[in-house]
Amino acid sequence: MQEEHVILVNKQDEPIGLCPKMEAHQKALLHRAFSVFVFNDEGKLLMQQRAAHKYHSPKLWTNTVCSHQRQGESNVEAGKRRLQEEMGMQTELKEIFHFIYKARFDNGLTEHELDHVLIGFSNNQPVINTDEVMNFRWERLENIQKDIQNNPKKYTEWFKIIFQNSLQNLQKELDKYFLTKPLLFEPIFKEKPWGGKKLKTILNKNIPSEHTGESWEISTVKNNISTVLTGYFAGKNLQELIDQYPKEILGSKIYKKFQTDFPLLVKYIDAANDLSIQVHPNDQMAQSEHRAFGKNELWYIVQADDKAVLYIGFKNNTTQLDYLQHLQNGTLENILNKIPVQTGDIYYIPAGTVHAIGKGILLAEVQQTSDITYRIYDWNRQGLDGKPRQLHTDLALKAIDFSAKPDFKQSNPIKTPYFTVNKLNIEKTLQKDIDQLDSFVILMNTQGKYRINGQYLNAGETLLLPAVVTQMNIETVQKGVLLMIYLDI
Repeated sequence: MQEEHVILVNKQDEPIGLCPKMEAHQKALLHRAFSVFVFNDEGKLLMQQRAAHKYHSPKLWTNTVCSHQRQGESNVEAGKRRLQEEMGMQTELKEIFHFIYKARFDNGLTEHELDHVLIGFSNNQPVINTDEVMNFRWERLENIQKDIQNNPKKYTEWFKIIFQNSLQNLQKELDKYFLTKPLLFEPIFKEKPWGGKKLKTILNKNIPSEHTGESWEISTVKNNISTVLTGYFAGKNLQELIDQYPKEILGSKIYKKFQTDFPLLVKYIDAANDLSIQVHPNDQMAQSEHRAFGKNELWYIVQADDKAVLYIGFKNNTTQLDYLQHLQNGTLENILNKIPVQTGDIYYIPAGTVHAIGKGILLAEVQQTSDITYRIYDWNRQGLDGKPRQLHTDLALKAIDFSAKPDFKQSNPIKTPYFTVNKLNIEKTLQKDIDQLDSFVILMNTQGKYRINGQYLNAGETLLLPAVVTQMNIETVQKGVLLMIYLDI
């Protein structure tokens, strides 16, 4: 069998001739090479252990495949060829950087290569060529790095050099790739005196008690920051990701307006009993009093018991004096609009509107990122600690907009200055170009089961699609209702 030749190059990667591979290694001549890194959807690198009869670096662990280009062959073509020859795999590859290294081996040979690093993604298991490879494994980069430090003799020289000099480049490419995938977060549960069990019985959530009132799905509220539940970013919190990749997650326009502040909080609320009568400040008051966002919010009724009601706004011609008199007499309920609701209704609650969620309602809430609530009246009940909950009557009076007469019930889609919500009833599939939004997209699954950009989403779960995602592909497994939430600014 004729010996393979390598392409000799200068430091600018310009070809200057061909040379037999062994001679190039004996004379330490600079030649062109490539190294392929294939990762799976968990972010693990496919590594190979070189065959025992290799003339250099036998039995050592290294990246997925590495070899030399043939004359007239592109770097990517060479990588694909060798990936098939050694690992029995096919996948798309892309070059991410190159570097020059020189390493002398115990047998007197020297690798002096201009190495082109290629990256690809696959979940397929390799079918190894035992003439080239004796074993393989999938491993996360941080684990490999630790093992190289502890057991450097187990790894090839070029592989160690890549980790020493170029790990950040690989990490950045991985991050960019996985930012195009849906992000699923760990729910943050809140126990409330009015909470119940519907988050479990209807939305299948693993609630901590039978008084669980809220499940915060996506949040960056202080001390309540959502953590990625599964996949490559598992264990990282949303604020960390935004700080590192603000435009990629938020979108350019949103980043320009909010910097690294995530502008929305989405949650589920289970009202087994009436919530307190309350009001939220607008942006101006919230900034003045708390240096925070105001709280405009939207409710989508996931389920409502018979005769369940919402309390939203005052009855016509209610004045501040009327309000104060009824507050003092404990008859505030008498001047509030009492609205019967049913599953599928949507209501927008502008800041400054007095409101309360009535008992027997499970709803999805979309709001500005804020946890500021001014409690006006709490039905004379005790909190979970056995003590009455704090009221905020003075701040509430300052926040209430007595002139507002909004049309609370909304038709679909709902566009507000703070968010847009589109209720989706998808029969089979939906393919939608979302690149023009320049915004992250939140998908709350209130009912049914879907597969969104490859990620299964059960009822009660919520996904975040970062702004770099350009296509939204939804497949219906079990028909239900999705809420699509984004910013249009």
